[in-house]
This record gives sequence, structure tokens and C-alpha cells, in this order.
Amino acid sequence: ESMFSCESDASKVALVHLVARLRAGGFRLLDTQFLTPHLARFGGIEISRRHYHRLLAEALSYRAVFSSTLPEDAGGDPLAVLQSSTLTS
Repeated sequence: ESMFSCESDASKVALVHLVARLRAGGFRLLDTQFLTPHLARFGGIEISRRHYHRLLAEALSYRAVFSSTLPEDAGGDPLAVLQSSTLTS
């Protein structure tokens, strides 16, 4: 998540927006490939390959839509989406 940005910490803001859009769209899994202290701060955890494959199979059974906007009831606020979410990271 830190491979792009002209401004300091811009990638962290982009990550928050991405997670909000994924949760709003019904996505169940975000593969970050490796764990950083920043990702851990947001609830990221390392899991075994076997566990990942189980979670992936389950996630693929859900319908998800990546929308260009956040839900109206969140007022376009990614933090509102994240705070209202019942999913676990």
C-alpha cells in the first residue's frame, strides 16, 4: 500500500477508502500479500495458506460489487462505512 503517492501518508488514506468501498460492496476478503505494521493497525493478520484458501472459497461464494461511490447513507464518508460495518478484518 505504500508503493505510490506524492504526498506523505497518501497511500494510507487510499487504503482506508479502498477498504470502505470493499466493505460497502459486500467483499469479504482483502489479500495484502504481506503484513506491515500499518496493516496490522487496521486489523490485518497473517494466516496460513490453507486458511487463506478456505476464506477465499467462502468469499467467492458471495456476490460483491465494486462501486465508484460509497452508499448514500454513509454520506460519502469512508469512515462511516467502516464504523457501521459488522465484518471482521
